[in-house]
Amino acid sequence: MQRRAAGVYVTVFLVIAAGAYSLIGVAQEPTVSVENPDQTLSNQGQKFNVDGRQYNVTSLGDGSAEVAWTNQSATYSAELGNNTTVEQDNTTFRLLIPNQSNPSQATLTEVQNLSEDTQTVNQGNVTYVVVNQSSNDSANKSLVPVDEYKQQQFGEPETQTLQQGNNFQYQNNSTTIANISAESVLLQWEAPKTTTTSLSSGGTAELGPNNQTYVAHGQGGNVVLSSNVDAYNSQNAEIGEFNERIAGLWGVSILSFLAAILLAMFAFLPFKG
Repeated sequence: MQRRAAGVYVTVFLVIAAGAYSLIGVAQEPTVSVENPDQTLSNQGQKFNVDGRQYNVTSLGDGSAEVAWTNQSATYSAELGNNTTVEQDNTTFRLLIPNQSNPSQATLTEVQNLSEDTQTVNQGNVTYVVVNQSSNDSANKSLVPVDEYKQQQFGEPETQTLQQGNNFQYQNNSTTIANISAESVLLQWEAPKTTTTSLSSGGTAELGPNNQTYVAHGQGGNVVLSSNVDAYNSQNAEIGEFNERIAGLWGVSILSFLAAILLAMFAFLPFKG
């Protein structure tokens, strides 16, 4: 009697296992597709427009792409700190700003460097250059203040006065002095600037002057862009739910099959009496 009941239960579990397995076999996994994309990127070098901003496809392959756009009049800036040096026309200048709370100007003074074999000494907080040296007579020498010596050797150092609004050549750029403070001089200029954006399948990126969000998707060897991000995410959510259900059916199938085997083993075990 026990074996007959066990056989019924074994049959039930096998039917459940087979049914779950058959559902796994016939189930069709949903896929993500983008209908009516805003942009289709099909080849490198392709150009496309987003709200008046032109992009160029710089790379494309394996469901990803890189696009770039160039701002022809981007604003750059640089700060020159007080008492720092700057190169101009192959000459080194030192920037000196008056010690004032609101300075109206700054000065560039040519840096006059002594040669490496020039000997100097310090006496009473003053630097002197040793001149007219003689290896045979140590008394045959004189000391000249370093500023006086430089004037003798190089003449008056070149100076430039900087004021807000003036033009200033800096690192091959024609800049404008935007501000002068006690700490630094602010330079600004306009020049082209290229911005590159990476697009990967399933990822989002902001494009255009309005920072519109697009989702990228690899489709048919191309990369398509869609502004309907919610619809794309909804399709991905459906795939996630499908995979969870398939995993559940696998669990039901495996556990039911194991239960049937265990019941069959216990039903046919020998018993006493």
